[in-house]
Amino acid sequence: MNPKSLRVLEGDYIVIAERAERLKGEREPFMRTIQQLIQPIRVWVNPDHTAETALVLMRGHRLQGLPVYESGQVQGIVEAERLLGVDPQTPVREVMTTDLMVATPQTPLRIVAEWMQRHRQSMLPVIEGDRLVGVISVYDLLSEIGRSYDPMTGLPWSDYLREWSIERLAEGNEITVIFFDLDNFGVFNKRYGHLVGDEVLRRVAQLMLSETDPQTDVVCRWGGDEFAIATLRRREEAGLLAHHLSRQIAGIQLPDVELSISVSYGYQGGKRTREREQVHYAATVDNLVNLASQECLMMKGVAPRALQGGQLALPIQAVVETAPPPERRIKIQSVSYEREGRRAKARVYLQAESRVLEGAAEGEAQPQRLIAEATLNALRPLTPPQVQVNLLQVMESTGETGHAIVNAILLWESGETRQELVGSALMREDPNRAVAAALLDALNRPLGRMLDNV
Repeated sequence: MNPKSLRVLEGDYIVIAERAERLKGEREPFMRTIQQLIQPIRVWVNPDHTAETALVLMRGHRLQGLPVYESGQVQGIVEAERLLGVDPQTPVREVMTTDLMVATPQTPLRIVAEWMQRHRQSMLPVIEGDRLVGVISVYDLLSEIGRSYDPMTGLPWSDYLREWSIERLAEGNEITVIFFDLDNFGVFNKRYGHLVGDEVLRRVAQLMLSETDPQTDVVCRWGGDEFAIATLRRREEAGLLAHHLSRQIAGIQLPDVELSISVSYGYQGGKRTREREQVHYAATVDNLVNLASQECLMMKGVAPRALQGGQLALPIQAVVETAPPPERRIKIQSVSYEREGRRAKARVYLQAESRVLEGAAEGEAQPQRLIAEATLNALRPLTPPQVQVNLLQVMESTGETGHAIVNAILLWESGETRQELVGSALMREDPNRAVAAALLDALNRPLGRMLDNV
């Protein structure tokens, strides 16, 4: 908005507007806006008030400045330092500042901070539509100006994730923490050099930002080749997000780089078991991060080999098909589902190298669950004796593009190791086959080890 009553600095305003739009496109870290820091307007002056009146109001409300407001329009800002040595009876219109940037609640904090610093301005009006909704002062921005960001990726460090998570818990929300660790990144750096490695880190950071929502998610660089996301998404949705990001990262391609890029992840949270006291918020966040990082290490231990292609890229907000995946050593031969009254039977045939695997499941007529169980039963001969793989959930979702998706969540248990595995597949002509494909996708990593034991 550019109110007629303000002489907006047009050159700066255009540059600021262009930068704000560019940042929206690039998804600058968190794009924190001044929405959270706006100070509500309790007092203001009009142009005919005197400097003395303005000073009395500022001192009474401990303010450094006041908006100048008349006939439903912001006319400018009058600041305390501009009134020093001025005749007390001087009208405000003669000492107010009218050359201002006009901020809205959606204006990024960093944009406002840069403008204030450049123009030595201590306060700005905040306008929504034609309504004055508050002011923002340089003191409100101190925490943002002083925040530390990783200069390579542009992501904040872990302190912001912890701060954000504690605030969300204190508000009564539930959070999930997802921890990511790039696989064999040391080997990657040695082979291609640190400049290429740095570019990978930047690509991963940008991908995570582009696939998350700043209203519900916070992305940070944890250190080295590790990243973390704190989110308000439910646990199941966080698992799908982690799965999708791992698939997208596997698709990153750089010129003259043949070594594949992959990531392991773990996620914890999303469920509250009892009420928490405020003193426990920080400990809760630390515990979730610790558990998620341990699960991430377990994922590396389950199958250290790189993620090999896939059938589907699954963002939470949208669905896009990827290029055809490389041939897998386990393929779906056929899937059948027969119903008789309230009962039904599913049968799945898989091919592992030259071996045909058959699995069946019977029960109440629930096609997705029965087909999933039949797929797991077909894989039993490949599963080491100490490993238990159980189906937690099969569910459908629809992306913004209109594609129907099958999502499968499994629990992998081996000794003390417990890890959730997530898989997805598009529902094409054969929805039953898609369920089996989602199961295989969830087991993409551990299947490699299973096949080595065939």
